[in-house]
Amino acid sequence: MSLLYRTLTGIVIVGAIITCILCGPYSFLALFSLLIFGVLYEFYNLINVSREVHITRWMHSLGGVIMFVCFFIQATHISELGNYIFIFDLIYLMAMFISRLYSKQQNPLRELAYIILGQIYIALPLSLLNSIAFHSIVVPVGNIYDDYNPILLLALFFFLWINDTGAFLTGVLFGRHRLFERVSPKKSWEGFFGGMIFNALLGLAFYQASFWGFFGQDLHELTHYSRLDWVGLGVMISIFGTFGDLVESFVKRGVGVKDSGHILPGHGGLWDRFDSLLLATPAMFIYIVLIGLLKNM
Repeated sequence: MSLLYRTLTGIVIVGAIITCILCGPYSFLALFSLLIFGVLYEFYNLINVSREVHITRWMHSLGGVIMFVCFFIQATHISELGNYIFIFDLIYLMAMFISRLYSKQQNPLRELAYIILGQIYIALPLSLLNSIAFHSIVVPVGNIYDDYNPILLLALFFFLWINDTGAFLTGVLFGRHRLFERVSPKKSWEGFFGGMIFNALLGLAFYQASFWGFFGQDLHELTHYSRLDWVGLGVMISIFGTFGDLVESFVKRGVGVKDSGHILPGHGGLWDRFDSLLLATPAMFIYIVLIGLLKNM
């Protein structure tokens, strides 16, 4: 029954993400604002479980949403404020520091450190999804719908999902050597390389315009990406997605819990489901920026 719940939940998650990404920039904004709030809420809740500090979860989860919305507004150019929109995020950060002076907790400095950790580890990487969604080597036309390109977003999630599937299948069939037993006893080197190979093959498929045509997308703005570029992107996401998963396991072991939450039947919490995204997203952003610079040289 748990396998059935896990499968059904996975189908719903995949369907929701693909639908919201394809429906346009505002459904993308809504979905990932909720996701950031949920993942941060679970993270701060686990920190509270340790009883070292007590963080106001909803307040600082909302702080992460503010960062995401600021990135969205800056990337889409829908406001004349431009980069000045980050003033709102700066106000939150300043208030966070000043308010610690009045904290009645035994160790407000440690509380502040955990709050900042959540913003850097979760809110900032997920906010970079905006930079990926509106990234193009073609000059932006200045219209939010025309500049929004869901292909790279979809590629990121497809790579993560296929990497997980490939790593699981090869790990079950051939896994003998532990990848990082101290943090995640079930992961194997065989599974790691299996997921990487699956992603490399998927990268070859991404080079084909017909693949994206199935999703109603035109690959013309990314035709400068070669087969090697797509394969390299898949391999890179496989590596950093695995690191993202290991980092979450490391944190959970530190506070002595198995799952970050119970909101997703069969999967645990939102953080459990999207942990690999937290390092794969900044890695992908760096990769596509470097590719863009090299193509324009």
